[in-house]
Amino acid sequence: MIRIDILNKGDEVISVTNSFIAIRRNNGEVDLVPIEETNTGIRVDENGIVTIGYGDNVVTIEHESGMKIINF
Repeated sequence: MIRIDILNKGDEVISVTNSFIAIRRNNGEVDLVPIEETNTGIRVDENGIVTIGYGDNVVTIEHESGMKIINF
């Protein structure tokens, strides 16, 4: 059995594919959580999570250093 603990109370899984899990968070936003199969099993790619949130069609990418890149 494989168990992936990525839900918070009130969250809902809306889709699962071979490459990601789509989770509707309690606040209404959706996280696309990449999953990878490795030789040791399945792992979550925490650095590749994409959040679809509320806004004005702006894409923000945050670098590991904390720098943010914003595309309009």
